[in-house]
Amino acid sequence: MKFNYDIKFTDNTPQLLEALEAWVERVLTIWGMKVQDYAQLLVPTGTADSTGIEGYVGGALKASLTYVVSAAQKTVTIGSNLFYSVYVELGTGIFAEKGNGRKTPWVWQDFNGKWHFTRGMAPRPFLRPAVENHIKELQEIAVEEGNKEA
Repeated sequence: MKFNYDIKFTDNTPQLLEALEAWVERVLTIWGMKVQDYAQLLVPTGTADSTGIEGYVGGALKASLTYVVSAAQKTVTIGSNLFYSVYVELGTGIFAEKGNGRKTPWVWQDFNGKWHFTRGMAPRPFLRPAVENHIKELQEIAVEEGNKEA
């Protein structure tokens, strides 16, 4: 007995790749929004008392936190464009993480012309904990988005 078969295959690779790219971009965007929100809750904010500047209202670092998604590189970059954000995150002087700060004290002048002596500032991380404390949630977001129909 002889059987004749007519088998046809459909290559859905282009649609699969398109759906995968869309999923990656959705997940990275959600991660960026979530981590930005968590970092903004953790970032220290200056006050008139903490800065010694009458009428000072802080929040520049908090407001500067943004995220950028690169679909092509499959990355999300979260951070600040303020020069001092790294000093807040990692600390300075003798308090800097991993001993990477200046080892000797120094003086600096504030906006009011007052001079200050310092050995540095302890780290006050806000970006890394925004990710590290929410890894499970971020993973769940990826799974949930993957389970959605395109």
